[in-house]
Amino acid sequence: MKQRFFSERTIPIALFLTCFLSYGLLIPWLGFFWDDWPYIWFSKTLGAAGFSDVFSKDRPFLAILYSINLPLLGSNPLVWQFFALIWRWFTTLAFWKTFSLLWPTKQKQVFWASMLFAVYPGFGQHWISVIYSEAYIILTAFLVSMTLMMAAVRKMIPFWPATIGALVLSAFNLFSTEYFFGLELLRPAFLWLILSEMPVTLKTKIKNIALQWLPYIIVLVVFTIWRAFIFQSNTYQISAMESMAETPRSTLFSLLFALGSNFLTGGWLAWNQTLTPPNALAFEVRTTQIFWIIVLTTFAFSTVYLIKALHASEHIKEDEFPDRWGWISVLLGTMALLLGGIPFWIANLPLTLVFPWNRFTLALMIGSVLLLVGLLEIFIRTMRQKVILLSILISLAAGWQFYTANTFRREWEMSKDFFWQLSWRVPDLKENTLLLTHEFPFKYYSDNSLTAPINWMYAPDFEGRQMPYMLNYLSVRLKSSLPSAKPDQPVNQSYRAFSFEGNTSDSLALYLASNGCLKVMDPVYTNVESIPNLPDRMEPAIPISNLSQIVTDPPESKVPAPQYFPEPEHTWCYYYQKIDLERQKKNWDEAARLGNEAVEKGFMPNTPTELPVLIETFGHVEDWDQAVKFTENAYATNPSLRPALCDMWDRIDADVNTDASNRKNAYIKAYVSCGEPVD
Repeated sequence: MKQRFFSERTIPIALFLTCFLSYGLLIPWLGFFWDDWPYIWFSKTLGAAGFSDVFSKDRPFLAILYSINLPLLGSNPLVWQFFALIWRWFTTLAFWKTFSLLWPTKQKQVFWASMLFAVYPGFGQHWISVIYSEAYIILTAFLVSMTLMMAAVRKMIPFWPATIGALVLSAFNLFSTEYFFGLELLRPAFLWLILSEMPVTLKTKIKNIALQWLPYIIVLVVFTIWRAFIFQSNTYQISAMESMAETPRSTLFSLLFALGSNFLTGGWLAWNQTLTPPNALAFEVRTTQIFWIIVLTTFAFSTVYLIKALHASEHIKEDEFPDRWGWISVLLGTMALLLGGIPFWIANLPLTLVFPWNRFTLALMIGSVLLLVGLLEIFIRTMRQKVILLSILISLAAGWQFYTANTFRREWEMSKDFFWQLSWRVPDLKENTLLLTHEFPFKYYSDNSLTAPINWMYAPDFEGRQMPYMLNYLSVRLKSSLPSAKPDQPVNQSYRAFSFEGNTSDSLALYLASNGCLKVMDPVYTNVESIPNLPDRMEPAIPISNLSQIVTDPPESKVPAPQYFPEPEHTWCYYYQKIDLERQKKNWDEAARLGNEAVEKGFMPNTPTELPVLIETFGHVEDWDQAVKFTENAYATNPSLRPALCDMWDRIDADVNTDASNRKNAYIKAYVSCGEPVD
């Protein structure tokens, strides 16, 4: 019974359950993130054939994967999240099979490493499913290539069919993406370990390694020549070669520093972050409770399974000196950590645990878990102690992954709210509009990410290559791809296979604070004084924000794709956007009706900066009680709004010139201290 419990039949199930607890529990509430959106939109607008153009400037061979998977799987985020989960599991199975073949007498230790590999906490982008399901496929191809190579050397399968298969998969790995280029250099170490089992001389062993490795060296050299001298990527430049030629000593020092940093980041800090549980104040109580349920469930499952596995495998003969294998695993893990980081050093890319740079830890997973398991073998004396410590690490990492998944879930909800607010405030948008903002309070979306769904929303039937809309984060683009935020400046930007041509005078400025509603910046109504603490980079966009780009009364309002974003409940931000739209149209009666409806339903502004839309509305319909009440509220809550409030009452006074308005205006200006110096 024990032996059946821990067999090759149940290990895949155990690994799948571990993956599901870590990545799968929130799948129904997740969507598309980061570069998922552009690729889904590319598939919709260009079809499978268009991906050759999409990737022509950086990874042309990667187009093959996307041109197959995107048309096949469609645009349902639920399908993609399950697809990513399955491939996360397949990658873990490939890792387990690869190292089971490398160390056939160390099945327990290989399984331990596989469990750690399944939950590796350094990589926190699993839920960007369209992108990283493809990365898992490529990593799986690399691992299967290693397995076929070792099977050929061990004469378990015919040499040439296995070698040809391994070479094809190696080439697929290398030419698809540079992520796992460094791991290809592990092949001679694998060959050394296998050939060390055979009673041959050192000279013969080195000769055999050279012969076995030769076909893979050829593939590696061909790729290196192609990537360094023939194909020049616009996105990922090989900057280290120029640096090495100009300043070899400092470049070598930076290499050593980068490799050491990668070793520390991937091997230690990635696991260390799991020791800090999520802050209950930052998340709902229920989320924190679920986190601990997952940790305890995974701990109990891991402990029971690993202990049963320990008893079931007692018949397997271990080496006489178990520490020796521990040191071998540490050495191989160290090599994998150091070599895995080489591609990112070559391209001068930071490898950290901070989003989005933690994506590069994919190449460090193998080295990290081998190092960790090797250290356990060396320094933890009893098997039961090892099992308990492993279970703690696995359970905390699984909880950490759930915690990260929940941040993605929350951001998906925030993005739904953003798109609907944009739709309510901007029912349609003229073509060739440049949208400008400092940056939105999203972690898992950039301006590039959001440009695709914005085009999808406002141009659902778009065809061609000249895209009608572009979103720019001024914090990133200003003085780079956007040379200036001055009026009447031409804007020409590329977007993979597409391009955008516009003018800064045809731009619309948007602002979204983390605790407020989306604001369309109007040079008349909004300025630095009306929004205290406005980011500096936002200021130049306000004077050129052209509200005439908004089609205020279209035949049919444009809304987010309902399959992704069903319309949410109408709360305060709905009324804010609709009132502001009516204010732009100077339809004060309708704005006042919406304002009264919001007040009657108990919806109130999130921040004082959202009160002016109500003040100006009620002032223009001469509802002085409401206008005065909200003015007093705004000033009492945030006195720095004084200049904006004074300007607003000047506008009301210019439009509504009655005895009552004059009296209220005089009262307000005295109450707010208009005309006095600002502190």
